[in-house]
Amino acid sequence: MNTRYWPMDRGLIVTSLFGPREDGWHWGLDIGWPFGSGGRPVYAMAGGRVDRAGPARGFGRWVCIDHPAAEGGGYTVYGHIVPEVSVGQRIEAGQRIAHVDPDSATNAGVKPHVHIEVHEYRWVPPGPGRLDPLLWLRDSGAIFPDERPSMATVFGIDISNHQRAFDFAAARAEGFSFATHKISQGSWVDPWWPRAREQMQIHFPNRWGGYVYCDVGTKPELEADTALAHSGGACRLQIDYEDLDRDGSIEDLHARVTAFTDRGFELLPIYLPRWYWISTMGSPSLAELPVGIWNSHYVTGEDYAPQLYPGDNHPGWEPMGGKAIAILQFSSTAHVAGQLIDVNAVRGGEPALAALFGKDTDMTPDESHKLHEIHRELTQLLPSRSRYRDTDQPTDTVAGYLLNVDGRVHESSIDLPAALDRLQRGIDELPAKIAAALHENKS
Repeated sequence: MNTRYWPMDRGLIVTSLFGPREDGWHWGLDIGWPFGSGGRPVYAMAGGRVDRAGPARGFGRWVCIDHPAAEGGGYTVYGHIVPEVSVGQRIEAGQRIAHVDPDSATNAGVKPHVHIEVHEYRWVPPGPGRLDPLLWLRDSGAIFPDERPSMATVFGIDISNHQRAFDFAAARAEGFSFATHKISQGSWVDPWWPRAREQMQIHFPNRWGGYVYCDVGTKPELEADTALAHSGGACRLQIDYEDLDRDGSIEDLHARVTAFTDRGFELLPIYLPRWYWISTMGSPSLAELPVGIWNSHYVTGEDYAPQLYPGDNHPGWEPMGGKAIAILQFSSTAHVAGQLIDVNAVRGGEPALAALFGKDTDMTPDESHKLHEIHRELTQLLPSRSRYRDTDQPTDTVAGYLLNVDGRVHESSIDLPAALDRLQRGIDELPAKIAAALHENKS
């Protein structure tokens, strides 16, 4: 059987089952996220081709995927979402296809969640031919998207003081895998860098860095000293070499590489737009550089990164000066966390990211998952788990966890005595029942 995937990340909650409810039969399954689903990524439950994507009555917007027989067949629907794919696009099982629409004005007036449907063969109106999505997923042993061995292209962001108090948490929730932020330019320092460093460490652990926009008129040693003093400690560094006011040279670039590495910075691919390498540097060989190239080649328009991305065979990926392109910046006007910013692509998924940024950890996947669960329990708001709860409102972190324990103890204090009482009544009634049975047998 083909692998199926849950449509949201591990930790999802079912908010409305397939079947009868107060307003009639519910012909799908509603899934959300604890304490707010808006902006959360939505994934394809199986592989296929996008049949519909866009406005849909009752959903605001939807994505529909037709699954060929080779993918297990059937047809799936994802409603109350913002599509990130287009009609006719090939979709792999577990691939991100949308995010939950956070705005009730555009999601058909509902609390943010994703409504999913499974149609046995093709799309049909409510009635026979629709399957219970929960059973369809569970019976197939569906796995979560983070368990997908991804070799797909992933996306990242690079930002600066222009984005000010950028929402890194939202960017991560939207599916971005790495981030860099400006540290300095010549002798000038970016005032938003300290906050960005802290936020990236939280939301993009081991997948973040800083960048220095090189001022060719500033001595390499002074530029490196400025970056080190402001960085809060040497980190992974993206050298941004594209001074618009002065012509660069391969000799000057090598000098800056030396200055930064001498001060303990680990280099990410060097941001060097092809046009700058050709028009101002004279297309020199880049073969002696210690890292790969971060090229830029923009597409037009404003949209979400997956929809703007021009593909893994785009000319922007062609090598430069004997060096492969490790990262491609393909737009400066992508929708990310409520802003229009630069977005970048890395081909090869997590293995490629690990080669650029280093491994996350030496832990096994099972150990990593257990640590993630512990971290979630200790740091996120928790709803009460007691069935005697008075409210579903979340409670604070560790305190919430302790309250949950207290709730379970409370349940035991009610349930256990009640069970013992029932047992005692049964024992008390047993002699009379035995006597009645004996009397019945004699007669």
